[in-house]
Amino acid sequence: MDKNTSQKSALGAMFSVAAVWFGTHVGGGFATGNQTVQYFVKYRFTALFMPALVIILLGWCYYNGAVMAKNHKAFRYDELAHHLYAPFSSAGKLFFDIAFFVLVVVGAGIAIAGGGKLFASLWGLNFYIGCIITGAIFFVLTIFGAGLVRKASTIITIMILVCLIALLIPGLSLGQAGISEVAATKHVEGSLGTAIWNGLLYAGFQSLVVASIISTSQLLDTTKKCMGFAIIGTVINGLMTALCAIMILGNMNALTQLEDGMSLPIFNIAKFINAPILLYAYSVILFCAFVSTGVGVVFGLVTRFEKVGFKSLNIEQRRIIISLISIVIATLLSFAGLTKLIAVGYGWIGRVCVFLLVIPLAVVAPIKNAKFKKEHPEVE
Repeated sequence: MDKNTSQKSALGAMFSVAAVWFGTHVGGGFATGNQTVQYFVKYRFTALFMPALVIILLGWCYYNGAVMAKNHKAFRYDELAHHLYAPFSSAGKLFFDIAFFVLVVVGAGIAIAGGGKLFASLWGLNFYIGCIITGAIFFVLTIFGAGLVRKASTIITIMILVCLIALLIPGLSLGQAGISEVAATKHVEGSLGTAIWNGLLYAGFQSLVVASIISTSQLLDTTKKCMGFAIIGTVINGLMTALCAIMILGNMNALTQLEDGMSLPIFNIAKFINAPILLYAYSVILFCAFVSTGVGVVFGLVTRFEKVGFKSLNIEQRRIIISLISIVIATLLSFAGLTKLIAVGYGWIGRVCVFLLVIPLAVVAPIKNAKFKKEHPEVE
């Protein structure tokens, strides 16, 4: 393989893993803007810089996780936990199992609540009926169309990115006065400490994405490639998160005038722009993002537990039962509302993960990686 081909292959590997990070990050919660509001925008001035700082922290965590996965050929989260939490590997794996299960159930609930809220905003449908319809769609797709949804997830991610960029340009222009006002007054809602803590909570629940990243990081076979992935991912995710936060911040005064205007802030900004084609394109893509997230996480649960219980039934019957139970639980959770699930559900996951995952990945992993490098200098 010549040098140019090798460089292109390395760049392709780095971009592909960075795309997994972006695709996992830019699910329904992010695409609505609600997630950005709850953890950044509602604190006003700090929203101008906090998203970028948090994404840089996550990039550092994911880099360390990718290097550890490379060093030990640990491309499953239980294998990573074995090395990250040693000599307490069993407890670490149990934590990962529980945290991932809770994240999946809450994530499915958020996707269903998002669908219900979107139906209510577009057509005035009752929120609870919208949630039930969305849950039913998820159930059918989980049983009969999970493969199709997974194959379409990359296309959906690209469409979300294109649509958000198309909304950002007029949205930032529309909110220019609001952005200037916040920058001039430097007003922080609440305390600076609270704003920083909520940024850490965002890093907390997002840190579980490391499981998805290492599962696709086999091609990152050198530390240099791991660094390249982290830089590319940090730039892409940092820019999109920061720009979306600033756009919502600039339009916050108008959004707060609407009843429930902050539940789907990007949807409402699309309304302000008064471009019907863009509004409906965003709505369709947003629902596809909910479907991709919801079906993906429920199918993950089905795969995890299909060999554990209901052994008297055949595999298809077990999948139907596990999917039905998961969807019912997620639908009941969705009745709490999109905002509450994002603020409270993700918030509590974040509280635990700040201490049990962010700190280990940011502090413990680089120490262990440095020790591995010293003991194995031949490893790139």
